[in-house]
Amino acid sequence: MLPYMIQRAVARSFSPLLSLADRRPQGAALGIAQSRILGNIVAQTAQLPIGKAFGLERLPRDHRLAAAFRTQIAETTYADHASFIERVARGEADVMFRGRAVALAQTSGTTSSEASGERYIPQNAALLRHHQRGGSTAFARLLRVTGGSLFNGQLLMLGGSTALTPNAHGIPVGDLSGIIASRIPAWLRPLYEPGLDIALESDWERKLERIVERCGERDVRLVSGIPAWCLMLFERLCRRRDLSRARIAWPNLGGFIHGGHAITPFIPSLREHLAPDTWLMEVYPASEAFIAVGSRPWRLDEQQAPPLDLLADHGVYLEFAPQDGGDAVGAEGLVDGRIYRVLVTTPAGLIRYQIGDLVEGAGPGRIRVAGRIKTRISVFGEHVEGVHLDNALAAACHATRSEVAHYHVAPFITADNGASGGHEWLVECIRGPESAHAFTDTIDHHLRTHVIDYDAHRAGGQLTAPRLTLLPPGTVHRSMAAQGKLGGQHKMPQAWKDRTIAERLLAAASQGTAAHV
Repeated sequence: MLPYMIQRAVARSFSPLLSLADRRPQGAALGIAQSRILGNIVAQTAQLPIGKAFGLERLPRDHRLAAAFRTQIAETTYADHASFIERVARGEADVMFRGRAVALAQTSGTTSSEASGERYIPQNAALLRHHQRGGSTAFARLLRVTGGSLFNGQLLMLGGSTALTPNAHGIPVGDLSGIIASRIPAWLRPLYEPGLDIALESDWERKLERIVERCGERDVRLVSGIPAWCLMLFERLCRRRDLSRARIAWPNLGGFIHGGHAITPFIPSLREHLAPDTWLMEVYPASEAFIAVGSRPWRLDEQQAPPLDLLADHGVYLEFAPQDGGDAVGAEGLVDGRIYRVLVTTPAGLIRYQIGDLVEGAGPGRIRVAGRIKTRISVFGEHVEGVHLDNALAAACHATRSEVAHYHVAPFITADNGASGGHEWLVECIRGPESAHAFTDTIDHHLRTHVIDYDAHRAGGQLTAPRLTLLPPGTVHRSMAAQGKLGGQHKMPQAWKDRTIAERLLAAASQGTAAHV
């Protein structure tokens, strides 16, 4: 049990958290909340260098603002903001927002091109409050079903290194998880794992070992992180303590907060480690903004996480540009099943900024994460998004009683003239499929059923049946370690437009034996 003074601090903080759980603008309130946020951001930014450069000072300041903003201000990318971010990074004030940056969040670079270099997203006090409020909302929704029992044990946050290194101008630089960890309230620190010292560790292998050594016999009540890396921790824990499941070591583990990657393909493996009554909560944070949280907690027997509620009243303006063409819409205009690019306008000076993510509308104010813009695969125009790949893989795992640790999909060309080709699935399994052919047949059937363009190209003969390459255990681990992207916030891209990542994986697999099926 917690010491009495900590119990009192938790009790004082518990009630305000619960008040956040049910806050969700709906209907007309979505548009009203977002219009108010846009008005505030434009008023604060219009006369600054970035506001003048993008034309914000020319916008009307009345009910016409949202429409004018979408028609007169173009979508932007990192390149459009780069010169302003460089000025902020040099310590210059009043460039993208009033005052100087509190920190620079280094992006994980999951889908950055080789030549793009490191990217940094300036964080000011308003944006950091926004991030903290998003995390609190997700935690509050989880507490609605678990009650205060989570506070009777340890809360393990598995992220990247929390080390922050000042740049040449004295501005702290590091992962967003580190910036947020440095602001953990005093009352929560006694519960926070793996502790500030281990959280600073940048060597992923050593970090896992230290976490298992420190937390292996502690009363861990909550785990938070990217599913693939959490599973790696669970496996390490079980090997160290000679156990079959993580839940044996942590019998009171009642909550699992996940994000950063689709959880669907990992459900069979998570079911082995988590108790059936464990509550899960999905989150959708990014360095640029905290976009959404799960509409409710869920359990693994549901097979799929529920849709996410957009954080439409948390200080960031959200827009969604249809991937198949058309005008961008606000949170209130999302259509069920349609795929959108995510645009954010933030109090830290990002203006109609394309964060590189795709989401699937689930009705007004609700979404499902659909992947990254750069990780769709389209050899001949089949336009298969990450969400389709995840769901096809989950169907194949269910049909063949297999469990997947990591996967990547790459194009291949079969004819010398490039007239036909297909998808190669490079899969590292925890438990391999009973039938490799059934595995690929299920993937093919699922994609033909759910992706019109995929089915059309399969019927036309340009797209051949998918191929499966089973990677030996540890392949993805070795490949990502060689790139300096092992663990933390780094993810294996679901797919890529060429075979760059596939060839890296095959090279890493040469230390084992890759099976081509």
